[in-house]
Amino acid sequence: MTDPTQPIPQPDRIVISSDDLAAPGVDERVRAMADAQKVALVREVGAPTKSSGTLRAILVLTLGGLVGGLLAFLVQRVLFSALGLWTDNSLLTNMGFTFVLALFIGVCVALAEVIASGSWSKVWMVAAVAIPSAILAALVIGFITHLYYSAATDWLYTSAFEQGTAGNWSDDEFTSYITLRLHPIRGFAWLMVGISAGIACGVAARSWKKLGLAVLGGAIGGFVGGFLFDFFSFGDESFDGQSTFFAPFSEFLAQLIGICVLGVLIGLAMGIVEQAGKSRWIEIVSGGLAGKQFILYKSSITLGSAPSADITLIKDSQIPPVAAVMRTKGQRCQIDSADLNAPVVVNGTAAASVALADGDIVTFGSTQLRFREKNSQEKVPGALRS
Repeated sequence: MTDPTQPIPQPDRIVISSDDLAAPGVDERVRAMADAQKVALVREVGAPTKSSGTLRAILVLTLGGLVGGLLAFLVQRVLFSALGLWTDNSLLTNMGFTFVLALFIGVCVALAEVIASGSWSKVWMVAAVAIPSAILAALVIGFITHLYYSAATDWLYTSAFEQGTAGNWSDDEFTSYITLRLHPIRGFAWLMVGISAGIACGVAARSWKKLGLAVLGGAIGGFVGGFLFDFFSFGDESFDGQSTFFAPFSEFLAQLIGICVLGVLIGLAMGIVEQAGKSRWIEIVSGGLAGKQFILYKSSITLGSAPSADITLIKDSQIPPVAAVMRTKGQRCQIDSADLNAPVVVNGTAAASVALADGDIVTFGSTQLRFREKNSQEKVPGALRS
């Protein structure tokens, strides 16, 4: 029992004097604590590497091109081989073939990014823009392609006949002359298909920059695919020169491989060109879309959970329909809260408006985004800046 006549014992207390605060090692310890906070921030985010987001974006468009090429092959086989439509009209045949390839490859590549993000409600919004754009582009460019291809092949066969007659060519020499010159002619014709596909993708994104990059990538992929198309042919003759039983299957397989490769090359070229031409983008480093990358094409980008937002962040109930707007003015990019009562959180600090720099971490609910700039000198992603 405590004796009330005795003083209550006091615990030992830590006393910090002004002399202690002025000691030589205090400033160094404060800096070390600040550095420790930077490292903790980076480790907590656990972002995917820069290359993984880039490769994923390219792969998504490539797979979209492959699916589009496969669908285009199946549809054109039904229309032209099974039903025999327009076989006696070269204009309708050429336009129809170009239309089918451009429509399916373009729409599938345009939808690939949206489907990969898991925002299914946004698929219909993109499709509503991409499909009419692809139809219009395919019809116009298909007509131009027919005029070019017909004139180019007529010139080629006329030239081959004239020179072959004068030089007394053999059948092999005549065929070799045509084959070598048909590659670039077909390549340029399919380049037009790639342009149509690029138009569908660019218009769906509602961005002039996206449109230009998609058209360039589609043109490159289309030309390479068209140039290589005739190489995807398999021997359909026996050793004595007679047609074999497998000739129809050889033609089927050659077209299948050629058109699918065309779709793959269009999607691949679009992906590579877009990644090479990007200047600002965001990476999802945590949350439902972790690892996804979004290139910032427009000067004003809305972010939120609604399908109508330019960048839709799904699988996070804490994110409002429109959470913030990212605005680019010259060399400066800032993020503004869409609701003053719900400020944005950048590098752990809440504010209504923040100027962004490469590596900044923006948090919405449990989702974290990393802002990236290509020409930045920032070395540690997400680190606090002095």
